Amino acid sequence: MAKKVILVFGSTTDNTEMLSEHVAEGLERGMASVTVKNVTEASVDELADYDAIVFGCSTWGEGDLQDDFVDFDEAMDGIALEGKKAAVFGPGDSEEYPDSFCTAVDILEKTLKKCGAEIVAEGFKVSGEVEPAFGDAEEWGFKVAKAL
Repeated sequence: MAKKVILVFGSTTDNTEMLSEHVAEGLERGMASVTVKNVTEASVDELADYDAIVFGCSTWGEGDLQDDFVDFDEAMDGIALEGKKAAVFGPGDSEEYPDSFCTAVDILEKTLKKCGAEIVAEGFKVSGEVEPAFGDAEEWGFKVAKAL
């Protein structure tokens, strides 16, 4: 039976949303059943309804979560995700912000682990333009699906 995956993304400039579409394609190719939601339309309570959780979030400023993801991350405090598989991806800028490159990925992985989820794939971090990484995003999604 296909694993049920929720992919929640936060996107200000559409880069994370575009990456999400390709990650979802890879997950589906790996035989996962995927629900894709903008973080503004998602609730932390629904995470329990899925076998796996994938977050997509860009990093802003000196290592901050994308604005729409801030409240969602805070709302995760205290929820139980034991037995859930998880993975995180996001775009950033390694040239402009080398010290805080894609720290949103690290922040969300830490939150997921704190809630009891198991990270099943190394965070997928994209620097600069996202279009050249679409194929890699799909492959990463496929790898995540195979790890479920």
